[in-house]
Formats: sequence, structure tokens, C-alpha cells
Amino acid sequence: MISVRKYEKKDKEALREICIETSAFNVEAKNMKKFLCLMFNDYYTEVEGDNCFVAVDENDNAVGYLICAKNFDEYYKIFKHFYQPEIDSLGLKYALMSRSEILIHKLFSKKYPAHLHIDLTAACRRQGVGSKLISALKDDLKSKGVNSLMLSCGASNEAAVKFYKKNGFEIVKNFMGSYIMAIEF
Repeated sequence: MISVRKYEKKDKEALREICIETSAFNVEAKNMKKFLCLMFNDYYTEVEGDNCFVAVDENDNAVGYLICAKNFDEYYKIFKHFYQPEIDSLGLKYALMSRSEILIHKLFSKKYPAHLHIDLTAACRRQGVGSKLISALKDDLKSKGVNSLMLSCGASNEAAVKFYKKNGFEIVKNFMGSYIMAIEF
């Protein structure tokens, strides 16, 4: 049985592994694993662990997660100072990839200050786990006075788009091959 709980520091490495395992990128490309962790995982678990949730199996092993930055401006101040230089050191390709990802969030951050990343291993997909993670995050953000949330999703990822719509997200814009999806609560 899979359950959802708040992130704990002991989960960090497992979440990094899930981030890599579930990536659509070629993880064997030089520096890709490091990039994925820096861009889509480490800031959230190191700085905003209280805005992260983990799906765990009966042995309390992480099998999925939802990580969130509740305020883009605060996220960006820290990210550009501590994480962006490390990404830049991986090469121009990674520097540009991170800046385009950040640009997407920045463009929509005034209306939707919080953003999320969610990853589930194959073992816990299609069991309602993703919906439980999103529900837990929405309740948590509401209690902190945050009233909207966004994400970017590949426009061709029909299953993900359907999942987010089922959980109340709407497509705000088709931008650079991605759907910007958001929810207000």
C-alpha cells in the first residue's frame, strides 16, 4: 500500500534517483544526471522541504514525490545564486536549458507564484498516488496563504495533460512546446 507523507531529509537521495529514473532526457548524456538533480530536485529538497511530499511504500521507501517552490521570487533569488552557477559549469547546453525552464515560471509567476514538479515510478502510477500528492500540496499551500499553483508539461504528453486536468489544472498557454498549466484555489 502506498501512502503520502511530508518529505524528510532521509528521502533526499531516493528522490534524486527517482528524478533521474523518470526523466524523459537521455540520462547517459554527459552531466545530465547532475543537471537533472540540480534543476529539478535539489533546490526543493534542500530549501523548501516543508513544501514537498513523498509517496512511500509499506517499508517507507520513496516511490514518488511532489516538490514545490511556494514563491517564485524567493525561489529565484536562491536558485540563481547557489544552483545556477553549478548548472552553468556543466556546459552551455545545460545553462540554456535551465534558463528556459526558469523563464517559463518567471513569465507566469505574478499570477501563479508557486510551481511544482512531480515524479512517480512505474510501480505507483495509475493508483491515485499522483492525485493524493497534489491534494496534499494544495491543502498545505492553502494553509500557508498560497492560492495558486503552476507547472509546465510537454504539450505532446497527453497522459500527463489528462492527469493534470483531472486534478483541476487548466491549460493557460502553449509555450515553446510546453503547456503552462495552472490552478487557483
